[in-house]
Amino acid sequence: MKTDPSNSIIEIGYKGFPLDSYGKSVADFLAKRPNIFTSGFQFPLMVIKHDALTNNIDRMSRFCKSVGAELAPHVKTTMSPYIAQLQIDAGAFAVTVASLWQAEIFRKFGFKRIIIGNEVLDQYAIAKIAELNKSKAVEIIFYVDSIEGLEIIKKFTPSDGIQNLFIEVGTVNGRGGVRSLELVKEIAIGIHSDPRLNLRGVTGFEGAVPNISRTKDGENLVIEFCGRIVNAAQLAFEYKSANKFIISAGGSAYFDIVATELNKFNQEKILLLRSGGYVTHDSKYYEDLYPFKSSADGFLPAIEIWAQVISKPEDSFGILNLGKRDVGSDLHNPIPILRFSESITEFSGEIEKLNDQHAFLKSSSNFNNADLIGLGISHPCTTFDKW
Repeated sequence: MKTDPSNSIIEIGYKGFPLDSYGKSVADFLAKRPNIFTSGFQFPLMVIKHDALTNNIDRMSRFCKSVGAELAPHVKTTMSPYIAQLQIDAGAFAVTVASLWQAEIFRKFGFKRIIIGNEVLDQYAIAKIAELNKSKAVEIIFYVDSIEGLEIIKKFTPSDGIQNLFIEVGTVNGRGGVRSLELVKEIAIGIHSDPRLNLRGVTGFEGAVPNISRTKDGENLVIEFCGRIVNAAQLAFEYKSANKFIISAGGSAYFDIVATELNKFNQEKILLLRSGGYVTHDSKYYEDLYPFKSSADGFLPAIEIWAQVISKPEDSFGILNLGKRDVGSDLHNPIPILRFSESITEFSGEIEKLNDQHAFLKSSSNFNNADLIGLGISHPCTTFDKW
């Protein structure tokens, strides 16, 4: 199934599109070269800058090649088959999702290798994945982190089904994943003893480690956690399936450290990063943490959200028609960076708080009612879902 959206018909559910675009194909709409500011778009409006997007895809691809890693981008960030296909075209090994529901969306669009970056213990999902793997039309891998979980997987996997499993490594006060490395070997033996199950590798997510940061102490916590993954891989390796063993971690903030540390596993392997947010990057959270921050050849923020000043009841204070239903705010509020009145100019200010549909703008810069304010975002994963 093609991921090209050009033949899709614009309907009222297409948030932000001009009223007179409804009923037209995307291709016909774009043929008129619409302008964000003068073509009747309804605000707020999320904009993805294609040049920045492709820059980020290319930059991560080059990084992976430079360290001998493969990439399975976490496409729950965008849930966009079109963007995911750009990542595959740039050499991605697989895509990563968070659930079978998400996996099914990408499978329907023709993606052949999918990692569910989670434990799967729902009996119907287990049976469905086993059926899909048996068909060989798609390969799905998911996580296990306990003997109890492994027994549930065995119970609901049909006798002729196939499961591909990663053992997930965690840390105290972190998220999922085994806490004891001794348990890794026990789980590996349990997988190896069942002909329906394939041990594909070990994995973890350093972003769930408490107190990590781009300080020396924070980076040492990432290094220590990656060492746990390497130790787990050493324990599990002899029980692997016939496929090449995979060792995996990596969000969009510390993937440089992950690549260095996991490469210390000296068996034949696939080193697999699973960064997702890098594809659009952001203007705050990842921008402050990612390893290319000081480089001229880095990631670029690909997302802007434009909102209108609908009230200016006080000097230096305005209300934008943008709220929590339009932009992620789990890590930081959006950052005002641009203003459009008759032309685009740089703009500075602060979004002091967000309501469901309103943003509270504080700024000493000049702005007026009906102006449009362009905002950078922090953490793309919780912004895409609003659109």
